[in-house]
Amino acid sequence: MLRGHARAPDAGTLRPCHCCGEPSVLARRFVVRGHDIVRCGRCGLQYVNRLPSPGELDKIYGAEFFAVGRKFEDDDRSPGMINAHARVDAMGKLPNVGWERWLDVGCATGQFLLCAAGRAGSVQGVELSPAAAARAAERGLDVAVGDFLEVPVPANGFDVVSMWDYIEHVPDPVAHLRRASDALRPGGYLALSTGNVDSLMAGITGRYWHLMIPPRHLYFFAPATIARLLAAAGFDLVEIGTPGKRVPLDFLAWKLTWLAVPAIAPRVVALSERIGLGRLAPRVNLRDIMTVYARKPEAASVSGNAS
Repeated sequence: MLRGHARAPDAGTLRPCHCCGEPSVLARRFVVRGHDIVRCGRCGLQYVNRLPSPGELDKIYGAEFFAVGRKFEDDDRSPGMINAHARVDAMGKLPNVGWERWLDVGCATGQFLLCAAGRAGSVQGVELSPAAAARAAERGLDVAVGDFLEVPVPANGFDVVSMWDYIEHVPDPVAHLRRASDALRPGGYLALSTGNVDSLMAGITGRYWHLMIPPRHLYFFAPATIARLLAAAGFDLVEIGTPGKRVPLDFLAWKLTWLAVPAIAPRVVALSERIGLGRLAPRVNLRDIMTVYARKPEAASVSGNAS
């Protein structure tokens, strides 16, 4: 429980800020589930001090991670598919967006890819979880299993790279953004979504913010810090918005329970499914989740080779 941390705070020194590299103006903000949340006094980036091991990551993103009610269903009427269609539609409104090849990084079970496949000429995905990638493959999608930094990705190969609810999960956000830049053709778009730790909701709830969930989330961005990281990776920022999305009530019930009493979260999911909460999915916009569009400059040179 958040009010009774299971472990002592992280020991040892604070690791340098991943945004500006500054080691001397760091401060522990608070502790969540035994994890120190650190804030850089220079640029404002907030992050988890102790990164999880590969074994811990495998455990976090096992099959049960994707078994939370109707969130990952591929029925066109499911909330996840409605949200995915909205994202594809929003991408289509960007100036001069290309439709030949799209890449979705952290594609989970493939909802965005399914929607994009109806518009783009070719869609591909990358997913760390073998269980989620297997479900995507069952849907006929082309998904590479593994770490985005390690799987083969052609340089200059894509018109769009998307990272929905992804960048806050990875140990090295800048490396992943640079990899996305390498994969994009000049003029191609990066689209991502992530929480806004500078939002009113995050400020009011503090350590109890619904996105303050280490070690699942490792970084907590604000518009200024995500803009700085994008610039470091070679992108031009296009737009930051807060469009909101459909949230199934079974997923909402699971998340609230996981935040308060994690041990009973699976039983709450099962009960929610029995009473049909997943069929109800109101549009929610707490204005604490950013949708970010950035573009690789037309004259950008390739900073990495295909691997």
